[in-house]
Formats: sequence, structure tokens, C-alpha cells
Amino acid sequence: MSDLSAQNLRIVIVNSFSGPNIGRYGTRAIPLIKGLIEAGAKVGVVAAAGSGVAHAALSAGAEVEAMAMDRFHINRLRRKIHTMAWRMNANLVVGTNFFSNILVRRAAPTNTRVVNIVSRLQPDLPEIPGVKLPLSLKELVGRSKRKYSDVYIALSEAIAASLVDAGIARDDIVVIPNGIDADAFVDAAVNVTGSGAPRMPEDDPKLAGHPLVFAVARNLVESKGVDLLAVASAKVLENWPEDTTIAEPNFRVAGTGADKEILIAGLHELGLTKNFDIMGFAPQISRWYRASDVVAMPSRSEAVAVVALEAMVHAKPVVAFSVGGIPEVVIDGETGILVAPGDTDAFAAALTELLLDPERAQKMGAAGAKRARERFSEQQMIAHYVELFNGLVG
Repeated sequence: MSDLSAQNLRIVIVNSFSGPNIGRYGTRAIPLIKGLIEAGAKVGVVAAAGSGVAHAALSAGAEVEAMAMDRFHINRLRRKIHTMAWRMNANLVVGTNFFSNILVRRAAPTNTRVVNIVSRLQPDLPEIPGVKLPLSLKELVGRSKRKYSDVYIALSEAIAASLVDAGIARDDIVVIPNGIDADAFVDAAVNVTGSGAPRMPEDDPKLAGHPLVFAVARNLVESKGVDLLAVASAKVLENWPEDTTIAEPNFRVAGTGADKEILIAGLHELGLTKNFDIMGFAPQISRWYRASDVVAMPSRSEAVAVVALEAMVHAKPVVAFSVGGIPEVVIDGETGILVAPGDTDAFAAALTELLLDPERAQKMGAAGAKRARERFSEQQMIAHYVELFNGLVG
């Protein structure tokens, strides 16, 4: 970070993530805040009260205002953001997710630049705490667009393309992929009780001597495709060759959410209860990555391929559907295998291919680790933000 200078930057960052952890998905708010402060920027943060983001930002040296982040406090939030920006003489106000992007566009003083970081594909309507917003992104922008130049930071080319489709000019969009600290991988998963599966891979007797296919889904919803992974897994086991010395694989999913019970019922219907477990969130997810032979990403839609990056820094090959931002991270045939969206036959074949050829899987994993360090480092991500922000404020 010594070659970066952000001494001219006075930034208010707004983040509405309300969880007790600092988040593994979407915008990497905490590394960004720490990196900006280390580079000399003055940073203020408006964050959800009691959130991990608020705590971590305060520990990093930012000025922090923590308060309720929901529709019942929008006017108070706008005043708080405006006041902090005025007090700091801020030259940038940055929103880091959908709700905070709405807030900064409406609350920033007229003499500041507004940056919207977009981590979701459009036109899917994201959730806003306490409210269901009946507006498309284009309608929202039409109602709140400021007259001076705003910048949208898309976390992938796929997100950038969806923003253009939603009516945003491509010249107003800059793509900055998420970065990851490969040498200090931080497990921020919430310790949620799962379906009785062991919390650590070494505690799971079913894994002894068997290959492991591992998947992560922050929310067990349809878009994450865990049901597709279950179908593909059944095909892998049904067609597992009898003449191989490699034992049949096991499948583990770290995640919880609304569809969990439906998915577990589906496992029973497919006869997968012996080999397939949905665990809840693993408290030390890095151990599960290290124990795995292949990491699966069965998502129907994926804006930012965070799980792929996490797998790659652990030198694990990725099998995924070629959707959203995944092909920007995973190189087909080099760091993993990509198949046509929804094709569970091809997904099963790709899993089987790598599980039966550990040497090829290890080569792909090594190539993935190299690519993650060279193309998606946290230091590169922060440098791109600093360069852009310096350019905006002149």
C-alpha cells in the first residue's frame, strides 16, 4: 500500500448490511475502508447499528455513525449522511449496496461526487430492510439522478452489462472486481446450527477415504441452484464406475435459508441422505475448502463469483454453470470446468471427470490459486478504488 496515496480523499461510505459478521459477499466494505485509511484518506462510515461492519470500521480508524437502517428511519439517515459529509467536507459519498445507494443519491451535499457500488445483477429487485420497493433500477435512477456526473462501480462485467440494459450509460460505469487476501483468508461465516452434520470435516466419519464436493450458498434460495447440485450429485453416484479404486464421493453444502427444508426433502426423494448434507454455515469454512477435492457452484444466477475466488485461493478446481460473473473468474479447462446453465448431465460429468482424475484436479487448483493471486488480489482491488477516487476529485 506504500505506493498508494489517498491523502486528498475525504469519503463518507454508507453500508446497510446488518449482520453480526462483516460479510463475505457483495462489496468488500471492510477491506476497502481499511485500505483507504492506510493510504491516507479520511473516512467516515454510516452503518447499521450493531453490525460487524460498524464495529470493524471503528476498529480500522474510521469515524462511525451506527443507526437503524430501514424505511422508518430514511429521513434521519439522510440527515445523518448529509451532516457527516458536511462536517468532513467530504469530496466523495459512496453507497455500497442497493439501499445505501438510494440513500447517498438523495443525501449527499451538492458539492460532492456520488459513487454507487453495484453488487447485484439487474433488473432483479433486491431486498430493502422493511420495505418492498416496486421500482425497477431505471425508474429509480430516473427519480433520483443527480445533474452532475455520478459513477457506478460494477463488481463484474456481467453487472455492468445489466446496468446498461437498465438504462445506465456505459461511460458512467467502471468495473472493479472484488479482491481477496489469499494469505489471510478470513472466515466470516455465521455459526448457524445445521441439519446435524459435523461442524468440521475432520469430525465427519462419512468423509474418511471419500472425495468431497463442497458448495457454499449464503442463502438457500432458488438462484443458488442447490437443487440442481442435488440432481447432478444423484447422477454422479448412479454412474460411478465399479472398476475404480476411488471411493464414491460425498457432497456438503454450507448454507441456510428459506428453502432449506424443501431441499432436504428433495434429498430424501433422490435417495441422497447418505452422501449429501446441508450443514448450515460452517464456523471455519476455510477448513472445508481445504478438505474438498472439487468446489461446486451450481448457481442459476451469480453476479459476483466470491465462492469461486475462495475456492481458487485454496487451490481447488471449480465446477460451475457458465452464468453471470462466473466466467470472468473461472477459466474453463484451466482453473475449472464451466457447463451450460441448468445442464445437470454436463455438471455431473464434469464433477465425475475431476473426481476420477485427481492429478488434473490438482493442476487446475494450482492454476486457480495463481490466477486469484495475480488477478484478484485485495491490494489490486484497493489500488483500483484509490485510482478512481483520486481521478474523480482531481
